[in-house]
Amino acid sequence: MLGIVKGSRDGARVAAIGLASGVLYLVGYLAQWAIFRNGQQARVAGEVFRGAAPDGVRLALELGVYWGTTALLFGLYAWVLILCRRGSLQDPRTRLLALAFPVLFNLGLLFGRPYQSIDALTYVAHGFMGGAFGVNPYGRAAAEIAYWDGTAALARELASFGWLPVHGPSPYGALWTWIEVSIASLAGSVAGALLLTKAIVVLASLGCAAMIWTILGRVRPEDQLLGTLVYLWNPLIVVEFAAEGHNDALMVLCVLVSLLFTVTARPALSVMGVVLGVLVKYLPIIFSPAQAIYLWRTRRSTRHLALSVSLALAAGLLLAVALYWPFWIGAETFGAVRRQGLPFLAPTPSGILYWLLLQAFPPEAAGALTLRILGVLFVAFVVAAGWRARDAAGLLRACAAISLVYLLVVSAGTWPWYAALPLALMALTPRGIFLPVALVVTFTSRLVAPFSKLVDNRFANWDGLIEISTAVSVTLPLAILLPLCLLHWGRPGAAGDGASRA
Repeated sequence: MLGIVKGSRDGARVAAIGLASGVLYLVGYLAQWAIFRNGQQARVAGEVFRGAAPDGVRLALELGVYWGTTALLFGLYAWVLILCRRGSLQDPRTRLLALAFPVLFNLGLLFGRPYQSIDALTYVAHGFMGGAFGVNPYGRAAAEIAYWDGTAALARELASFGWLPVHGPSPYGALWTWIEVSIASLAGSVAGALLLTKAIVVLASLGCAAMIWTILGRVRPEDQLLGTLVYLWNPLIVVEFAAEGHNDALMVLCVLVSLLFTVTARPALSVMGVVLGVLVKYLPIIFSPAQAIYLWRTRRSTRHLALSVSLALAAGLLLAVALYWPFWIGAETFGAVRRQGLPFLAPTPSGILYWLLLQAFPPEAAGALTLRILGVLFVAFVVAAGWRARDAAGLLRACAAISLVYLLVVSAGTWPWYAALPLALMALTPRGIFLPVALVVTFTSRLVAPFSKLVDNRFANWDGLIEISTAVSVTLPLAILLPLCLLHWGRPGAAGDGASRA
């Protein structure tokens, strides 16, 4: 009887948290819409698109509502995790409620428009460029469709959703480009293509939660529910994928699939997971050294491992050639990726190193040297982290650490959705330093999410906001992470992380 009463009480708590979160997501969405419209004015393909007249006082109120709802959402998210860690979600109906609410949040925001980023609309532009208009999205900038007679109508339709002609050639892998083209061909309209794109992103994000559940069921079954909720309930995941439609969800899914096959000793499928992830966005390659070391350590047969990896690499190469062939323009196919990695002055480790090198070298040389130094140090860190991974749990910790170091130290710049990959990997080790760091990294990323709209609507210039943005989303998490690492390494038994579940 006591168990039934406790289960009912815990279920009521989760239901109250879920309902309150739903209301906050609605309020936050309306605040994002208001910020988006406040001062909106753009001329695209000869047509002017306007929102409300710019109003600084109203903007302050809108930002206050946005930041307040964001803080409350993260507070409720933390409450769910606390209940889970205390064992308050053991009742099957309570567990079902805890898993169902974030799915409902995703489905609700799926039908909304993206108001903080235009990336999803640029995916749609790429799709129509590569399909109906026969324009190579790797060779021509997406922004150019606003200046061609044949594509002006498309540009105006995109602009009615808030798109701006600012993006260059596609920096994405060929698999994602074919998805863009297929969606545009199926939908035939911007609204339809946007909805289909977001549907794929939401399905991929929910697939990530399923992969986390599956991996933890094998590696850390005691944390299976906790790790899944760390990912699924996180407001950054809900908003950046369901509301904003970022394709990182598919890339993260491929990384998690690859890790599942790595820890289950299926090297060929593990390699194919990496290949597919790289063909969406190129970042998954950074985990390959750690995965390779783990597969070598846990091999049953050297011959079987070599044959499996060789066949998978050959199949991946053939797939990549087939997907890239229609768009191939030589090395310039990857030109946008190279340009994205260039360092710039900012209060980040890469920005500070770049500034120091500028004192002795011209900008181009300083930028190249910054990339080389960071690249060498990062590769050394990745190999060292992979070498320390003695078991499956150690590999998951290593990948979480690699993703964090890349985001906070190596990456030239960061956008809010970049925190999704580290969060998914930290969800696989949802205790010790990773849990508070996951909260901080995703919370600070959401705080700076409206900044791009402040620039678009001419309330601020990016040079003025970049220092604030990086200080909040990079410097602050680093300032919290470093002391936590020192405390963790200094405690007794820290070297035996497999036992301590850090």
